[in-house]
Amino acid sequence: MTKADLKSRLPNVHFIKTKHPVERPNIALLREAFIPDDDMPVFPENITDDTRIYPLSVTAYPSVLRRMTAMEAGVWAIEKCHEQNWALELDNFQCCLANLEMDF
Repeated sequence: MTKADLKSRLPNVHFIKTKHPVERPNIALLREAFIPDDDMPVFPENITDDTRIYPLSVTAYPSVLRRMTAMEAGVWAIEKCHEQNWALELDNFQCCLANLEMDF
């Protein structure tokens, strides 16, 4: 899966890079912690009730997020979850990315 595939299959899913972990995501906290990325230079504006924003902290995954954008890391985590038949949820994405971080 590529970022384009993710956008076509799940257009309301956004992985964003954040300055620090955001434990209880709300729009104000996410906007404050947001770090612009190559493929997401501004915070997603078209947020609806269906929008899913998954924050990925540079303090939790420094090596991963130095090598790829948050959207690329999210696509990678989704692929790993599919391989393992895991639910597509933040805890599982974080587990995959923590393992990748250890590999780096």
